Amino acid sequence: MKIIGIAGSLRRGAYVWRLLEASSWELPAAVDFEIWDGLDRIPPVSDGELPQPVDELCRAVSKADGMLITAPAHSTLPVQLSHALDWLSSPRAGAVLLGKPVGVVTACLRIHEAMWTQTQLRRSLGAAGAVVHGADLAVSSARSRFDATGQLADKEFRGRLRKVLDEVCSPSLARAGGSALFHDH
Repeated sequence: MKIIGIAGSLRRGAYVWRLLEASSWELPAAVDFEIWDGLDRIPPVSDGELPQPVDELCRAVSKADGMLITAPAHSTLPVQLSHALDWLSSPRAGAVLLGKPVGVVTACLRIHEAMWTQTQLRRSLGAAGAVVHGADLAVSSARSRFDATGQLADKEFRGRLRKVLDEVCSPSLARAGGSALFHDH
């Protein structure tokens, strides 16, 4: 099974990137995890042919069994992430989110900051027909959540993240006859 990960920030050192990379350690063992990093190349929805970066994104998501989005806490979604979600939900691009399980995790310094981002992501993904998991999961005190190797330091949070990831992976693992055993790191 394959999960595609997208960080909703263009800054590679941002907490959402760190969280996305750390999530790979918490996925079930049978999962192939790929981070898609072309968000900076996604234009607004327009008429005409699909731009190449949009085609690449749509192909990557359509080939995946599920998706994980890590997003920064803002009062509005980052513009590039909005553009990507608009394209992914577009019938012209194949409506690739229809029925796709998607986990949403937000990295922020204070837990209340995630509320608007989570609400907007849930609305956009739900309108596109995705099955959304983990809308209430936020990385509060993000600075202290990662250890020196980049993994999540807090066992309780790792458990909560694993639950979201297991929900995203479960439908596909069940169809494939796989196991939801997690990596041991």
